[in-house]
Amino acid sequence: MKFLPLPKKITETGASFFIGPQFVITLDEACGSEQFHAAKQFRTELCAAVCTEVSIEKAARPVGPGLFLRLTEGGEAGAYRLTVTSAGAELSGGSAGLFWGLQTLRQLVRQCGAQWPGLVVEDAPGLQTRGFFYDVTRGQVPTLQTLKDLADRLSFYKINQLQIYVEHTFAWRGFSEAWTGKDPLTAEEILELDEYCRARHIELVPSIATFGHLYEILKTKTFRRFCELEIDDAAPFAWYDRMAHHTLDASNPESLQLVKDLLDQYLPLFTSKQFNIGCDETFDIGCGKSAALAEKVGKDRVYVDFLKEIIAYVQSKGKKVFFWSDIILKSPQYLRELPKGTTCLYWNYGRNINEQEVKTIAESGIDFMVCPGVCGWNMMMNILDGAYENILQMAKYGTRYGAKGMLNTDWGDFGHINLFGSSMPGMATGAALSWNPDDRRDWPEIGRAYARLEFGEASEQLMELLTELEMLQVGTWQDVVCWRESQLLSVARAQQDCERILHMDADKALSGYKKMRELEKQLVGFTAPESRRTDLQEFLCAARGAALMNAACLALKKYAYHVEDTPLALDCGTLAVELELWLRRFGELWRMRNRESELNRIRTTIQDLCAFLRDCACV
Repeated sequence: MKFLPLPKKITETGASFFIGPQFVITLDEACGSEQFHAAKQFRTELCAAVCTEVSIEKAARPVGPGLFLRLTEGGEAGAYRLTVTSAGAELSGGSAGLFWGLQTLRQLVRQCGAQWPGLVVEDAPGLQTRGFFYDVTRGQVPTLQTLKDLADRLSFYKINQLQIYVEHTFAWRGFSEAWTGKDPLTAEEILELDEYCRARHIELVPSIATFGHLYEILKTKTFRRFCELEIDDAAPFAWYDRMAHHTLDASNPESLQLVKDLLDQYLPLFTSKQFNIGCDETFDIGCGKSAALAEKVGKDRVYVDFLKEIIAYVQSKGKKVFFWSDIILKSPQYLRELPKGTTCLYWNYGRNINEQEVKTIAESGIDFMVCPGVCGWNMMMNILDGAYENILQMAKYGTRYGAKGMLNTDWGDFGHINLFGSSMPGMATGAALSWNPDDRRDWPEIGRAYARLEFGEASEQLMELLTELEMLQVGTWQDVVCWRESQLLSVARAQQDCERILHMDADKALSGYKKMRELEKQLVGFTAPESRRTDLQEFLCAARGAALMNAACLALKKYAYHVEDTPLALDCGTLAVELELWLRRFGELWRMRNRESELNRIRTTIQDLCAFLRDCACV
């Protein structure tokens, strides 16, 4: 059997339980409405897999053959014990433990149907906080139904915290200049999502930008006076500029009031006692209006003092504070100045994590969490094996140095081109390794388990095919975006990134394109239950898009950077048509799970690329 996460201890007894025409879920006398709702969820799973009548009862002992839920007190948080004998199954644990144990049973049902193997499962979480961080601000703004679907998936894999990241995609009162045209989330939607998550043992933790990454707010006429840098109204929109600039002027006493206005509206919507204030990548400090203050006290001191003010305000509202680690790690001695109850979020998305940085945070005495990533931003297809390596190391160092938990991240840089389904294998990997950091399965094994649970037995090789496809990406969406933005702006970073195309291995990009188009045919052959068909469609669209990015970057290398001997995957006119057809399909899939939000920005980039290609075709 393939479980995600892998339980700590499984003992097989050799017996088996066969589900008859009637199956009874019996709640013991201590169970309440929470266990009743969880039992109904399990009944839905069972009835989808087995043709049997399932009833729910409440009694001191099992009413009939089936499942007995025993609610216990004390013991390790989240722990449960599951026993399957020839007479039926018994699941015992606390409130959370019973819920997580039922998820294990759901996974057993998906694999075994009506005949359950005899076993004893003794399980408990390795890390108490197992989170998923979802960017809903840099391109995709999901529908409420998508966010509920995400919560369902998270709970199935025993994740107990969800953070949705917002910069400008919430409908704050008084900030309509920033969110108009962005299809923002509303207060009522947040309230409904919070309730939905709580019913699934997920804490919905608010996460907003409060220092850096305030592009859409600070470029407005009303609030630009708070921006560290001067605003150029003539400058066109650029994804790079939005991510790299637009930090609050920490030397302006009124800047904190702007933050308070955002917090005062957002804080009351969440039952969570925690709040992520962001405060990462404040690159502009000391480069504009705060230059004099930074010259006097130092950039790092400017950062820490403003950070402490935000923390103090959020704590005054009775909340514990999360913030990102990247800026303060430049001067880690300041970690000791931060108030108790503050949690430092250490992020690193590479295959080789800097263990010393984790150790430095731990030695400061501050609470911290480790934050790997699903490795999908900036490109069409997620780097599945890379995400596994990143998550594995973070789990190892988090466990070694006493992290309070893991927060696995899915960012949306450059328009959030990677689609929802592509990030879900990385989400499940993070769930597996945060619940059981001692899990020694490699990525192919975890990938097969994920495919089996989500797409059925016939699809166990699906993740291996996707891994083979993603490794063929040479030219990426980021390369295309940086080429376009280097034409629009004199942005050194964007121009520097364009050198990746210039030095790209053209032969590798060409062979990768050809191989991806061949593998596409295999991808078409996979099947999925109705609930996961959109995921499969997204995989196929992403694979085709990745192949076209290889082809596009070859054309850019030849015609934009004048490397005349560069081979082409397609002639430029044909490539333009292929990209336009792909864009139509991408838009259809985008709208299945997201509001319109910033799809138009992706469309504009593709259209500009196609115009360039047609100009080249006419030469």
